[in-house]
Amino acid sequence: MSKKLDRILSPFRRLTKPADPQDLARSVLLLRLENIESLSQILDKTAVSHLIVQLSMTLGGAVRPCDPLQIVGPGLFAVVLRDRSERDAMQVGRRLHQLGQRTIPLGGRNVTPVLTGVLVHADAPDLPDVTLMTDNALRRMRGLPDSALGRMTMYAHDPALASGDLAATVSDAIRAGEFEAFFQPQQCCHSGRITGFEALARWNHPQRGLLPPGAFMPQMGDADHNSLTLVMLAQSMQALKAWDRAGFDVPTVSINISNCELSSRGFADCLLWELDRHEIAPARLVVEVLESVGPVTSNAETRVNLGKLAKAGCCIDLDDFGTGYASLDAIRQFGIHRIKIDRSFVTACDVDAGQQRMILAILALAERLGIAALAEGVETREEYAFLAQMGCDEVQGYAIARPMPLSATHDFLTAQATAASQLPQIAKRG
Repeated sequence: MSKKLDRILSPFRRLTKPADPQDLARSVLLLRLENIESLSQILDKTAVSHLIVQLSMTLGGAVRPCDPLQIVGPGLFAVVLRDRSERDAMQVGRRLHQLGQRTIPLGGRNVTPVLTGVLVHADAPDLPDVTLMTDNALRRMRGLPDSALGRMTMYAHDPALASGDLAATVSDAIRAGEFEAFFQPQQCCHSGRITGFEALARWNHPQRGLLPPGAFMPQMGDADHNSLTLVMLAQSMQALKAWDRAGFDVPTVSINISNCELSSRGFADCLLWELDRHEIAPARLVVEVLESVGPVTSNAETRVNLGKLAKAGCCIDLDDFGTGYASLDAIRQFGIHRIKIDRSFVTACDVDAGQQRMILAILALAERLGIAALAEGVETREEYAFLAQMGCDEVQGYAIARPMPLSATHDFLTAQATAASQLPQIAKRG
């Protein structure tokens, strides 16, 4: 078990009474407050603490005294349900899920919590210990796909997850052909055209199904990062060629590069050699680096690699903008072409005045520096409309499309082209 999970489970071990061996069934329900970060942007620490306490009282008061509720992490609640059938446990889970998402007046505002639920169930005779089931639920929560966020999901207890490790390393899975690039489109706010796709890694795990990065990234070492980047680069180049053959105008594809790769000697030369070998122009590749990659924190090899990539014509994005530090130094010294506004600033930007001020400040900075701005995590048409009105160059998120396999991008691009051709034309005078 990882040290992080052990720290999360330690208060649960101390406070949860021992499970009755006579129980006929047992379930562990986890409820995670998804929007705690965005709420922390608009509420002070005291109000956020009051929200957590109020949620725990509301949820704890809605279950039996023999079904204890514990706070096992920041914004993370656990409820142990005993002697309930799978169906009854799911009904309780859904009721608590709905109850916890009611609007709460707090700090002069009406706050609506967003909860994601995971329910792990087991039946007699071999009931796992409560701590093991909680660990199981935590691992299930960590591996949830994006589509499950904000919803309730039920699983049977899986002893195979108890070891805490996946059946193979990322490098082994890549050699077995289990990794696939999913592509999420990026759209221009001014013209509506697709300006590119971001390549996002997905693991087709033979036992656990399709895994998002959150399920395997924490276990990855430097060798895994290098292997993953190579396979994502190869699939991204294949995608560009496939789009070209089909007659689609997709200018760029973006890939994420980790700090350990940027600091590796010869990384830029290897990447540029791959582009040349596949006859892909460097300008069609967008390299996404984290905001923490700044002149102060990076080594000489990082600066050399980024310099070579920029000089060759690759575009460089500064990812998760606004959540790190040394951003201005990075923009100035590394030749950043575009900043990606973190989703924590985008959520509810159409209605929240605090979010709007942050967005306007970032867009003004980008304009003054002469670089483009792309907003991540745009989930509603209202957020999209506000960002477009404020002058944001591009957007990416569920409001446009979810990440999809390469085969699905063709239908998406065809539908986009058809919709664009059906727009009314403005007649020219004279």
